[in-house]
Amino acid sequence: MEPTGFNKDNTPHHKDSVGERIRIQREIKNYSQTYMSFMLEISQPAYSNIERGTSVLTVPRLYEIAEILEISIFVLMPPSKYGSGINLGRYVNTLFKLLKPNNKRLKGKHESALAKGIVYRDISKNLD
Repeated sequence: MEPTGFNKDNTPHHKDSVGERIRIQREIKNYSQTYMSFMLEISQPAYSNIERGTSVLTVPRLYEIAEILEISIFVLMPPSKYGSGINLGRYVNTLFKLLKPNNKRLKGKHESALAKGIVYRDISKNLD
C-alpha cells in the first residue's frame, strides 16, 4: 500500500484507508460533506476528520455511513491480507436485516436535507 501523502499528525495517509474509501464513495454520489455530517448528526469538521483518518471510526458509525451511501460496508473496508474466513453473503444479509429500522429514519433525514439544499456538492467551481 503506497502512501498518498501525510495527515496533519505526520502519519502516512494511504489510498486504501477507510476514510479515503468513504471520500471516494461520497464523491461518486456527489454528496457534500455538509450533507454527510447532517445525516450523521455531527459537525462538518468532525465528518472531515473521518475522511482524513484523524478521528476514531466506530463500527456502528461505519455501518451508518455505508447506509447513507447505499453501499455495503465491505466496499469501505480495505482488503484483509488474511482473507475473510466467513460466509460474506449470509453475514451481509443478516446485517441488512438488522439495519432495516434505521432506513426509515435516514429517509426522513434525507428529505429534510433536500429541503435545506445541503445534499449535493457544488461542482460549479470545478467548471472554470
